[in-house]
Amino acid sequence: MRMNPVLKKELKTSMRTWRMPAMITVYTLLLSGLLFIVFMEAFSSYRYYRGFRPSALQGIYFAITMLQLVLIGVIVPTATASSICGEKQRRTFDLLICTRLSSISIVLGKLWAALSKMILLLIVSIPIISIISLFGGVDLYNIILLYGFYMITAILFGSIGLCASSIFKRTVTAIIVSGLIILFLAAGTFIIVALWYEFHDYKMAHTTIVSLLYMNPFSGLSAILDYQLGESLDLFRRLGVKGSVLKPLYINMSFDLILSCILLYVTSLRINPMKKCSWRKKDEENA
Repeated sequence: MRMNPVLKKELKTSMRTWRMPAMITVYTLLLSGLLFIVFMEAFSSYRYYRGFRPSALQGIYFAITMLQLVLIGVIVPTATASSICGEKQRRTFDLLICTRLSSISIVLGKLWAALSKMILLLIVSIPIISIISLFGGVDLYNIILLYGFYMITAILFGSIGLCASSIFKRTVTAIIVSGLIILFLAAGTFIIVALWYEFHDYKMAHTTIVSLLYMNPFSGLSAILDYQLGESLDLFRRLGVKGSVLKPLYINMSFDLILSCILLYVTSLRINPMKKCSWRKKDEENA
């Protein structure tokens, strides 16, 4: 199978620098430090019992899964938001689009180059997560379900960063805009629902405004934790929405995949010089 040339070039140039080993080291130390702190808390916080409390495993698993989702929301859009802007600033973008590669191949190569770094970080975190499974709290299926959710969420975040990178000329602007969009998905949707419940009737919110939470990546993660830990962590259960425990997860992952496809298609149109779209004409007129 032939590897995407853009992905191959990005892997060769990025993996040979000191940044990638440094990122892996910092990421592993961060997760290990968090695991050590929570373990120490589990052993020493209980005043009348000496020994390890199995119930503390839930807290450890909850903290690590939340931390990993936050890190994905920071690392992936930052890496993709600079991909196309960086080519333009280095004046290599014209050479890239003059190759025989299609615009969608260039976009997918940039996306997978950024995701490869995130996949590497997720792989190095598996041994840390597996320590919890030694105590019988998490099995292999739970880990596969969790990392599949991480992967689809990372594709959405990367697509947002790529689309912003194709629209804005400056890398800083693209990073800020993609960060604000992800912040809206993660926190803005929850704030809107909370304000709706504050000022409107409780029953009126079920069919309309609560649907915004399906876009929130933390709703998908809370469904996974509710399914795995067996506690009422699911936001939709707390709001009285009935259905399967994993229903918010499936809807959230479907939303992520559909929106990712749309954003990647828009990005491919933005970088394709043969597509004279209205926004490209406007950019050329302003240039």
